[in-house]
Amino acid sequence: DGNDNFNSLQATLNRRFTRGFLWQTNYSWGHAIVDASTGSGTSVSFENMSCRACDRSNSPADVSQTLAMNGIYELPFGHGKQFLGGGGLASQIFGGWELMGIATARTGLPVNITMSRKAAALPDGNTSGQRPNLVPGVSIYAANPSINGWFNPAAFALPANGTWGNLGRYAAFGPGNYEIDTTLQKRFRVSEKLALNLRASAYNLLNHPQFANPSGSLGSLTGSAPVSAGFGKIITTLNTGAVGSGAPRRIEFML
Repeated sequence: DGNDNFNSLQATLNRRFTRGFLWQTNYSWGHAIVDASTGSGTSVSFENMSCRACDRSNSPADVSQTLAMNGIYELPFGHGKQFLGGGGLASQIFGGWELMGIATARTGLPVNITMSRKAAALPDGNTSGQRPNLVPGVSIYAANPSINGWFNPAAFALPANGTWGNLGRYAAFGPGNYEIDTTLQKRFRVSEKLALNLRASAYNLLNHPQFANPSGSLGSLTGSAPVSAGFGKIITTLNTGAVGSGAPRRIEFML
């Protein structure tokens, strides 16, 4: 059982389809807070089993800011348009084209910084869900965050025996993401009742990588290798498949 709450501010700006142009923008700021399960059958491990409130934190699915924009633009060529409206071959070739696009962007998802501890070092012997101490005045992020090192290992320290770590759950954030999808299409009138559509679409037009979260596992913070070799590294993308949001650039032609 657990407590979840979500608050948001949502704003929308629309331009109705006028003179061949439509534009829509949607922005949301939100904050999702949980102290245990996030729902949908997920489970959670408390740092201190007798203090659920101590794990009150950002939700693993918390996205602080999201922006989505889309538009349609009828290119000003051909019959009834500003240019080449007099007919002829050029009007047939360049007229009737529409350019459409969707752009989305969001801030990063929370990352839970965890570590391994021995049962004897903890007040209740519970080793699951353990977190380190936060070193005062030291940034948890690397000076230049990258896929090879997103966090600063020097910001975390081993708690004293008999105490729990003071770093909050899901206190860090991974990289944000953005994607631009575009479509260019033309409609050819064959007869009064028949038309032919030619369309070219580019998804993730800029082929921008959509990185997943970095690893938040520190390891034991003891021994010759105090920090896990994979800590702070990003080794995968949001979508490893061939299609869908976050996939590499894909170009489609349709008739």
